[in-house]
Amino acid sequence: MILDLSSRNRTGSTELTALKHCFDIFAIQYTITDNLAAASGAAVIFTAGDLRNTTFSPSELQQLYSYVENGGVLVSQVVIGNKLFSLFGIKDLNESKKRYAISFQEPAADSSLVYLDRPEERTVSLGNKKLYNKVIWTHAFSVTDAKALASTEDKKTIFSVNRYGEGVAYVLGVSLSDSVLLPHVGNDYEAQRGWINTFEPGSDVFLLIMKSIYEQYTMPFIYLSTVPYGKKTALILSHDVDAQPSFKNMVDYAELEKRFGVSGTYFITTKYFKDDMDTGYYDADAIEYIKKVKQLGGDIGSHTVTHSIIFEKFPAGSINTTRRNYKIIVSPTVFGEVKVSKELLDSDIPSQNTISFRSGYLRYPENLIDTLEKSGYLYDSSFSADDIMCNYAYRAFKFRKVGSEESSVIEIPVIFDDSQGLLTPKNVNELVDKWIDIISANGDNEAISGLLIHPSETGYKLKAEEILLKKISEENIWIGNLSDYGDFWSVRNNYKYESGIDGKTLTIRILSPKIDDRISICIKNTPQINEIHVTDSKNNSLKFNRTQTKEKIFLHFNFN
Repeated sequence: MILDLSSRNRTGSTELTALKHCFDIFAIQYTITDNLAAASGAAVIFTAGDLRNTTFSPSELQQLYSYVENGGVLVSQVVIGNKLFSLFGIKDLNESKKRYAISFQEPAADSSLVYLDRPEERTVSLGNKKLYNKVIWTHAFSVTDAKALASTEDKKTIFSVNRYGEGVAYVLGVSLSDSVLLPHVGNDYEAQRGWINTFEPGSDVFLLIMKSIYEQYTMPFIYLSTVPYGKKTALILSHDVDAQPSFKNMVDYAELEKRFGVSGTYFITTKYFKDDMDTGYYDADAIEYIKKVKQLGGDIGSHTVTHSIIFEKFPAGSINTTRRNYKIIVSPTVFGEVKVSKELLDSDIPSQNTISFRSGYLRYPENLIDTLEKSGYLYDSSFSADDIMCNYAYRAFKFRKVGSEESSVIEIPVIFDDSQGLLTPKNVNELVDKWIDIISANGDNEAISGLLIHPSETGYKLKAEEILLKKISEENIWIGNLSDYGDFWSVRNNYKYESGIDGKTLTIRILSPKIDDRISICIKNTPQINEIHVTDSKNNSLKFNRTQTKEKIFLHFNFN
């Protein structure tokens, strides 16, 4: 249950958006209410908004204490009202915008930390101290009865758990709008510790804490796997085709991928004019190579028209921009780049409908997502996963600011990149091994990894992808293109289900009219459940296969 405090606190709904955003990423179902009595019927209450002395009436405050005392679980982000301190076992609130890191205890300290089993997850950055003298708000405190689970560099507690009566109260001294939404719009005070080719779970840590609390205290927990067919993780293959030799070379990459039974997305720069930077390489020959790649199973996406390094500075322009009226040299625009590139690809390539986009140099205009949505795109991959400290797909925000409305466009970040000398003939094996380690790290969190290789040559770069595919193709990993993963995520995002438990029998009813075999249901592996029934929306029983780990059971549906 999400308890929305926005009307009580007379604030906006940003914190509600943040909690919904977290649970939507994992397809965890929730109910929203602003009524404390209604919320008190749930096993776990996540509060959306600060807890202040004025948030609840005296009788409601007593009701909240009773809820936890009688076995309820309360999860709050920021507690600033001292009337609630004893419930959370804290004192001495200390607010600051000059704390730059949070260090978490080992996973054994509490079930909320179970996913934080790597050093990169146990210490996260809140901002770059060299660049900013102030970053996000932290609301640190001292503990009385609570157990400290995380601290800041000045040794203040920032995350704790308190056993109060039969229940539990968690407090996290940073808001999810600052720790999750701000990175997801790329405005996180440069908190990332690496730009590309590193494992950077900074904002994921806060997602995973919310998820682990849900899993621990909900009986039984249920969510939809973040990976097609319930695989452990996903590797999304992509190539940016932004140089003249790349058009011919990309055919070799498509043939390699077909040999392994997978496909990648080829983001095409449709530069049809000559300027001081380069020739107009999107020509008849280039189009033939694109057709060949598509015949081999490759997915075709847009990589803008100009591949400009200052794309983020372009004005929005007009939604009515077309190839005929686009003044590309004197007046380039965001609409021009995304609409004209799509227009060219859709008209030049048979049966092409361009729905995936990546900007040149991963430049990200303030209005990019709003423009993509209005231009008919469904998926974007213009963020580095390390930059936004997120290794999951999510519904992108229309504009790059916290408080912006979510769009229908799915952001699918990219984490591996061969460019700028990062991949060389000498470090092929070393870098591939590093990629595999990061894929494994993301797999532990059921997160994903996006690979970008520029097909500017077919020697060591092609060899790197071949080595990678050889090493992981037999693993429990979904490998495919960006549009296919985006389609899976979109279906999953709209998938509805309900569940109930009777004794030790769990019944799950899928409410969506169409059962999709890519969607897997994850539930807790517990002796409290010894039988599982799944039905469709008309209560017809569905057959399923199951795989399981020590902690979880994945239910798979295959109708082929």
